[in-house]
Amino acid sequence: MQFETPMAKPEEKRPNVMKVIEREAIVRADVDGRSKLFVRRAAPKDRMCAGDIVQVETINSVSNPSLTSSFTGVCIAIYRRGIDTSFILRNIVQKVGVEVRYMAYSPLLKRIEVLQKAQRVRRAKLFYLRENPGKMFRQKMLTKSAKTSGSSSPVARK
Repeated sequence: MQFETPMAKPEEKRPNVMKVIEREAIVRADVDGRSKLFVRRAAPKDRMCAGDIVQVETINSVSNPSLTSSFTGVCIAIYRRGIDTSFILRNIVQKVGVEVRYMAYSPLLKRIEVLQKAQRVRRAKLFYLRENPGKMFRQKMLTKSAKTSGSSSPVARK
């Protein structure tokens, strides 16, 4: 038995419309190049990771963009979800732990700056810092003081 017409070839794969729309939205929202901080496949030195110390400057008033406030803290989690990407910063303010969640592509964020990269963090989410509030800062201070002292072993004083 022969077919009179040849079988139709499968059509070329069409791009997913929602992914195209999401990419276009990210390009529109990426005014200062912040999308480079949240790319999964970027080198760790170029992207923002959990454990980094980050400073975020936000616009307080839509009518007056010169009114800004800044928050500095340790990044304890990043949720990479395209245009809905967000991250959580934690800091201790007046002996109270404060966590702030920011939407990465929000027009109310003026600037995101990584002040210090994390060293030797083995987790993607650092929620254990909630139980040990000063652990991250103590480790950083110990490594800084060891580097500034110049000697590897403690010196006994008389």
